[in-house]
Amino acid sequence: MEGVTAGRRQASLSVWKLRTFCLITGASRGFGQQMAKRFAAKLPASSFLLLAARDSASLSATVAAITAANNEIRTKSWVTDLSALDETSVSSYLGKIFEDNSFSPSDFDQAIVVHNAASLGDVSCFACQQSDGTALDAYWKLNLTSVLVLNSSFWKYFTSEIVIQRFTINISSICAKEPLKSWAIYCAGKAARDMLFSTMALEEPSLRVLSYAPGPLDTKMQVEARTLTADTELRNMFHDLHAEGRLLSCDQSLDRLIGLLEKNTFDSGSHIDYYNLTDEGDLLSI
Repeated sequence: MEGVTAGRRQASLSVWKLRTFCLITGASRGFGQQMAKRFAAKLPASSFLLLAARDSASLSATVAAITAANNEIRTKSWVTDLSALDETSVSSYLGKIFEDNSFSPSDFDQAIVVHNAASLGDVSCFACQQSDGTALDAYWKLNLTSVLVLNSSFWKYFTSEIVIQRFTINISSICAKEPLKSWAIYCAGKAARDMLFSTMALEEPSLRVLSYAPGPLDTKMQVEARTLTADTELRNMFHDLHAEGRLLSCDQSLDRLIGLLEKNTFDSGSHIDYYNLTDEGDLLSI
């Protein structure tokens, strides 16, 4: 396994100095929205941000805020239901983006796709009570199937022959590693995504692959966790995190992610948690 690990720790370039095409899903609110703003502030001029989500109004507000702060970064909103995408629709839309903006993938040095969009699923019952097949199918389609379809379609445009550095970032969770009562569906989805991307890192050595767990964020999902979680002990833990001011802001977590990407020395395919990093994004000894 030592040879495999060495292969995954390849020489890498500074993320924030390369002209970049970056796609972020779930960019209309919370962590994805703030990530778009922070990435736009770091990337060089003539980079392009494509922000995908269902909420047209929030996406438009995000694009407007980025443009006002830095008009050298081109930003486009993509109002879409990710769970409804197939390879044809993704390829068609990306092709239209290139045509409408008079550029091609070869005009960029780096491509990044951030799989941030996700849903909590039904946490109001336990695993043995999950019997709604239609709801489960919809959950897997959004949280797993759409991720694979989008990822595959994206990298067909941005091959290793076209751009010099390629990043796939999966926004993960501690739930990918640790089971939580009444969160079986969410935990299973996050664990599956981590394994998909770990495998991809082995299969595609030209890709830099990261699964980043951002920590307990003060977002709408945390409100749902405090309100809907069936397990009393877990629900009370979420209440305590909020009441005691121990939830993280999106910017706190993004500070460490941005630092991690700046250094760009992690093993491709790694799962890295917010709490495994210093404030500057250096990896702590585990």
